[in-house]
Amino acid sequence: MASYKTYTDGELVKLLQQSDEQAFTELYLRYWDKLFYLAAKKLEDLPAAESIVQDIFLEIWKRRGSLIIKSNIGGYLVVAVKYRIINEQARRYRRYQLERHLELNISEADHSTEQWLALEELQELLQQRVARLPERCRMAFGYREAGYTNREIARLMDISEKTVEMHVDRALKSLHTGLGAIIFLFISAR
Repeated sequence: MASYKTYTDGELVKLLQQSDEQAFTELYLRYWDKLFYLAAKKLEDLPAAESIVQDIFLEIWKRRGSLIIKSNIGGYLVVAVKYRIINEQARRYRRYQLERHLELNISEADHSTEQWLALEELQELLQQRVARLPERCRMAFGYREAGYTNREIARLMDISEKTVEMHVDRALKSLHTGLGAIIFLFISAR
């Protein structure tokens, strides 16, 4: 029996499809260095390059029974490496973007905790102030905050549009008067 080194790639692929381990080993030895060099050159990361090439050979071994290669095995392997490199670069880019996004959010969050607490306190004061408004005034203001137009509010409350305007204006003036000083204190405390 001749040495597997004398077999052509096509013959080795046929033997591989029949689960011939020596044919697989010969293909591995023939192409490992070339594929590793290609991956390492593109990725500039030896462990990642090694992992890519190992994964490709592992996949070939797993799919050996159903493996269909229309061109030569060398071309097939090079294309497989290129696709894996593209996927790895895309994964790295996504990770880089995520890390960058998180860094930006963390640097913004350094000051935002204090601001968030102040905003929470201000929102609580606003809710308390709205709760003190007369009922019809509070209802009109609530509908306005929910995005309803004066005409829709008038229909819902069974009052005129002018009355809606009066209630909303009264609510805004009351909130402005009551919260104006508090907002000034928040701003000047900074």
